[in-house]
Amino acid sequence: MKRPWKPDRPKHTGPLEPDMTIILMGHARELLTTWEVLKDKALVDRHLATMDKRHGKGAEERVRQYMRQVAKYERCA
Repeated sequence: MKRPWKPDRPKHTGPLEPDMTIILMGHARELLTTWEVLKDKALVDRHLATMDKRHGKGAEERVRQYMRQVAKYERCA
């Protein structure tokens, strides 16, 4: 008799999925690089406006916060 499949680790039940944090940090790095290269605020704002629809409520604010963190702590100069 086959055993039913069970995941190796329990499901994450915290306030924010760790995968979502990684995804939003990636978006932040991408948009910050776009801003640094093109200096096109309208383009970055358009992309940020779609974050809530794509990733849930509050995603735009979190991406903006991550963009500030990346600019302050990860970028040289």
